[in-house]
Amino acid sequence: MVEKISNWICAVIVAAGQGTRMGMDVPKQLFPYDGSTVLGTAINAFAFPDYIDKIYVVSPQDGSLDEIYEEITAVCEKLTGRPSGSIAIVRGGETREDSVREGIEAAMRDALSAGKDADDAIVLIHDAARPGISEEIIRRNIESMKDHRAVCTALPSSDSIRMANCKKPEYIDGLPLKQSITYPIMDTNVVRRELVYRTQTPQTFRLSDIVKAHELAVRDGYIATDDAMVAEHAGIKVALVEGSTANYKITTREDIHMAVRTGIGYDVHRLVPGRPLILCGTPIPSKLGLDGHSDADVATHALMDALLGAAGLGDIGRHFPDTDEKYKGADSMKLLAEVRGMLGNVRIVNADVVIIAQAPKLAPYMEQMRQNIASTLGILENAVNVKATTEEGLGFTGRGEGIAAMATAAIEGSF
Repeated sequence: MVEKISNWICAVIVAAGQGTRMGMDVPKQLFPYDGSTVLGTAINAFAFPDYIDKIYVVSPQDGSLDEIYEEITAVCEKLTGRPSGSIAIVRGGETREDSVREGIEAAMRDALSAGKDADDAIVLIHDAARPGISEEIIRRNIESMKDHRAVCTALPSSDSIRMANCKKPEYIDGLPLKQSITYPIMDTNVVRRELVYRTQTPQTFRLSDIVKAHELAVRDGYIATDDAMVAEHAGIKVALVEGSTANYKITTREDIHMAVRTGIGYDVHRLVPGRPLILCGTPIPSKLGLDGHSDADVATHALMDALLGAAGLGDIGRHFPDTDEKYKGADSMKLLAEVRGMLGNVRIVNADVVIIAQAPKLAPYMEQMRQNIASTLGILENAVNVKATTEEGLGFTGRGEGIAAMATAAIEGSF
């Protein structure tokens, strides 16, 4: 339990960016992480401690993520036992500084309306892209405020450091370093690494101090990369507290710890007259077809089960029950597309399907089957394999009573 050194302690979690450097279809704060999302995991770190009175989640300026943020915050409140409304969503601005300012101003309004002393209130400002934040770091920030007006989480550099000589004329002012130099870089100076610290978040301030510091930065046109710089520009000395390597910032796809999961699927359908034979979305000329509630595409059903199994999402009977008239005669390739949507933001590594049938000959249709699967799942054809075998006249498939299929699939993601 942290000592209550303030009349009011709040956290502002900045999640207003779109995370374009991730190269993903969704912003990085919504990427799966540790059983939740990047954002949800970061919120929970601040929501579990009962000494954090209120949390403000700063969302994109256009409101495009408000609905999903509301769902995430509701889950966080339920999980951590916090009262409804103790995690609020605030619209951000065009830049990170604008978004922080919106968050701390919302905190200031709430503090004043609740009769709290803003000069005494404490605010922790944290980037949602750092889901590895721990309660230990949060507590360390707050306890350090007993002796300081502002603190910044930081880590000493574990790498040797070199600094490029940017005074050379070819280093053009106003351009990022990587745009104004030619590699390899020769003209560099050694920097003693014991003098270098990597800043992290949270960064913690008296609420009134950081609000005034941001107002001053706007008036002066001062651009900063973090709030400690904003505070220092206003003449506030910032002390450093120890962070953690686990509290790293997710910036690129490589920063997400990925895992590969595999799943297995199996299905069988009876052969009967008067039904079409469809395998992997491909009609096959045959006197007999497969009996079933949908189009009875046994190979696609096996693949659907393999994908669901890899994601831990049950089986096709759970999602597409044969008691539901909606799926009567359904196109199984469309159901496969629905399964792909259920998987969320994962990468399908590969899919392998084997069809067990005595007849008809399937070799002429294999390429079309691969193309159908690849197109439906949105993956390359070389990530899909379809093959067929017989059971040499043995068993129900060997006697031509039915067709069976097995499939395996691998998916990669953060689970």
